[in-house]
Amino acid sequence: MSIKSYFMAKVYDRSMRGMECACLAEWRANLLSQAEGDVLEIGSGTGGNLSYFSDSVSNLVLSEPDPHMRVQLIEKAEKNYRGEYCVKPCGADEIDLPNGSFDAVVSTLVLCSVPSQSASLAEIRRLLRPGGALFFIEHVVASDDPGLFRWQRFWNRFWVFMCGNCHLTRDTEQAILDAGLEFESIDRTRSNGGPAIVSSWIRGIARKPT
Repeated sequence: MSIKSYFMAKVYDRSMRGMECACLAEWRANLLSQAEGDVLEIGSGTGGNLSYFSDSVSNLVLSEPDPHMRVQLIEKAEKNYRGEYCVKPCGADEIDLPNGSFDAVVSTLVLCSVPSQSASLAEIRRLLRPGGALFFIEHVVASDDPGLFRWQRFWNRFWVFMCGNCHLTRDTEQAILDAGLEFESIDRTRSNGGPAIVSSWIRGIARKPT
């Protein structure tokens, strides 16, 4: 597993370049510019979101459990992020911080690969202050396209093995609702620049009730 994660960290940015240029960079910029105050990013990976946070973020906590990803994350943060930040070696389902620590939590391309969506979203809800927001960009099951869904099911086992536990058939939209968060906005869309089996996406903001 450590060898696999080492190579995944090495090639991750390069493998995502086509999709970043086609749509993801624009999605990140439009969404993450709205985050403010105390912000937690789960699964920060190689630091792909760092350049999209605005000066309205007063304190940024970057959590990333994979040590190989974390090396690149720290390098990028030291070079490119000018605000207050810290890096924690935590998974999304167990972050050693008090209840209600954050105004916002950011999850981009993370809830597809966490061991348990329900545990991770429960932790997000715990860490959010009342009225706090989850900012999300996630690829999801193509529930509106039976043909694409069949291909997702066919490839899912191979994809999970090769791509760091990334699942093609998770209903992340429903999981967010089941966690007790309420959608302020949600865009169900299709991506460009990547494989069709990961072209069904949701992005938006979900809030913890006050």
